[in-house]
Amino acid sequence: MAESSPRVLVVVAHPHDASLTRGLAMAAVVAASDAGARVWVHDLYADGFDPMLKTYEIGTGYFDDPLAERYVAELIETDGIVVVHPVWFFHAPAVLKGWVERIVREGVAFGVSPEGAITGLLRARRALVVTTANSSTEVERSVFGDPLVTFWRKIVFGPAGVPEVERVAFTPVRGSDEDVRTAWLAEVRTKVARLVADLEAGAA
Repeated sequence: MAESSPRVLVVVAHPHDASLTRGLAMAAVVAASDAGARVWVHDLYADGFDPMLKTYEIGTGYFDDPLAERYVAELIETDGIVVVHPVWFFHAPAVLKGWVERIVREGVAFGVSPEGAITGLLRARRALVVTTANSSTEVERSVFGDPLVTFWRKIVFGPAGVPEVERVAFTPVRGSDEDVRTAWLAEVRTKVARLVADLEAGAA
C-alpha cells in the first residue's frame, strides 16, 4: 500500500459480535481496504476502551492509557472517519460518548483561543456516520429535533474542522429480513468506497 494512500478510521460501538452494527462496521473496513485506504479500527467494546474521562486529563494532553494514546494518534493522522453505532435513547451509546470526550478533545481535535474562538485541528476532510435503530429518522427530527445530526455535525466534527459529515440511518432493524440487511451492507460498502475515492481525488 502506498504511503500516500488515504487513511480511514472506523469507529464501532456495539457489545455483540453478531450484531448488525458490527457487521456494517466490518463491511466498512473491508470496503475501505479494498478501495486502497490504510484502515484503523477503534472497536470500543472489543478493545476494552475506558470511556471515563479522568480528572488529570482535563485541560492537559496527558494520558496514562496506551490505548487512548493510540486512538489519539490515529485520529490525528486520519483523512476520513466512519462511525458506526446503534441509536440508544435517541443518541450514541455511552462508550462512544466517552470516546468523544477523551479522544476528540481540546488540543487534539480543536483549539480554543483566549477569546473563546474555536479552531478545528483535524486533517480529516470527510466523516460518515452509520446508525442502526428501530425508530424512524422522522421521529428523531419531529419529536427530538434531530439530535444525532446535531451531535455529530455541529458538536463533534464541525468544530474539529471536518467540513463534510454525512449520516446514513438504517431503520427499523427489528423485523428486517436478510434481503434488507444485505442491501444495507451493500450501501455501506458503496458509501465507504466513494468516501475513499473522494479523499484520493482531493489529494491529487
